[in-house]
Amino acid sequence: MSKDCPCCGSALIEDAWGSLEETEDGGVILDGFPAYVCRWKCGYVKRIEELYPKEEGGIFDIGESIIWPQMNYQSILGRGYWEDYMGNYDVEMLLENARDSRAVFKNVPNIFDYATSELSQDAFLCWLMAWSESPYRSLDSSLYEAANQFLAAIFHLHGLPAPVINSIVIKRQFKSLDILTIVNDTYAILIEDKTFSKNHSDQLCRYRKSVESEYPDLIQLPIYYKIADQSHYRSIDKAGYKPFKRTMMLEILQEGKENGVQHPLFLDYLTHLQKIEDSVASFKTKALAEWDHYAWQGFYQELQKEINGDWGYVSNPAGGFWAFWWASAANKPYFLQLEQERLCVKISPEEGEDKRSVRKEAMNAILLESDKHGLNLQKPARTRIGKVMTIAQRLDYIQLNSDGTVDLERTIDLLKRY
Repeated sequence: MSKDCPCCGSALIEDAWGSLEETEDGGVILDGFPAYVCRWKCGYVKRIEELYPKEEGGIFDIGESIIWPQMNYQSILGRGYWEDYMGNYDVEMLLENARDSRAVFKNVPNIFDYATSELSQDAFLCWLMAWSESPYRSLDSSLYEAANQFLAAIFHLHGLPAPVINSIVIKRQFKSLDILTIVNDTYAILIEDKTFSKNHSDQLCRYRKSVESEYPDLIQLPIYYKIADQSHYRSIDKAGYKPFKRTMMLEILQEGKENGVQHPLFLDYLTHLQKIEDSVASFKTKALAEWDHYAWQGFYQELQKEINGDWGYVSNPAGGFWAFWWASAANKPYFLQLEQERLCVKISPEEGEDKRSVRKEAMNAILLESDKHGLNLQKPARTRIGKVMTIAQRLDYIQLNSDGTVDLERTIDLLKRY
């Protein structure tokens, strides 16, 4: 530690100190301990903590500046030939700056692991855009450039060249819109932030009308900001919004880091988004048994490139699941749905039809078709009457490599047969 007193600047000396504490029964507890004490006796005292108690010690790697977990010193001495230390290093300084070997297995605390709400993300976007004004260039040019890159990407999505930012006004929760940013008194950037949720009802159109009512002369640049994934953006496009996806933001953040941005908030957000990106892509490298909800989303997005379907979360009393559904290529009156590891063939009877009869007839037909073409479909373990009914299933549609990871090409080829 520093040998100077942080309060008065005087030298610190190794001494002893004590504290006296009265107990509830009228007794006292005297605690004496070694301590660093200010030579000028300004009142500063710091307990000298024992790095290793009793007969314990740790191995310190000078080259890597890493200290390993404590163990009995006899165990350390038994691991090889040891000589007395003859170097001229300041051991205390070395230990103060050493990295704990256990930190290798821990993730660095990230503010966005705790600030998970959309309001927290809104705050980051507002903070980033605020750096785009030219006076801030002299304070942090790399952060200024990153902020302008973000705004430029929004302009480019709408087919417009990015202007020089002369003025910027940022409003949060403007008539329920997450962020309204007015640039150069000419453009209105509308940002609706849907971190993990989706748009609902007619909210996107309502926000545009609210902004138009308040600022009729501004050119609107509506953005649907989404760091998670969703199956499609048809309703967003229809409302005139441009999706701003995680991959686009990652590109801006990564370029900012490469250009020298060092602000911890910026880097934390980059790490946060990269963690999501890696999780979504993990279906390619993780064994099927280890897939989480992000891996299933990544898998379904990959299927979408080859099969014209949609995907999303299906809730139910049992806890819900991630599903992918599409119409049969054979143009039969049924559709197919992946319920994670289960492939289901489903049918939805017309209004007024006898559901029981329709289900029985469709089940017999599909199982016969399965036998004919080697599709390995089976009768469901449970059959229920409802608006949508499962009439057949397959539990091993995902084709695997020898290491338990998915063979994507074989799996897609198999699914195209149904």
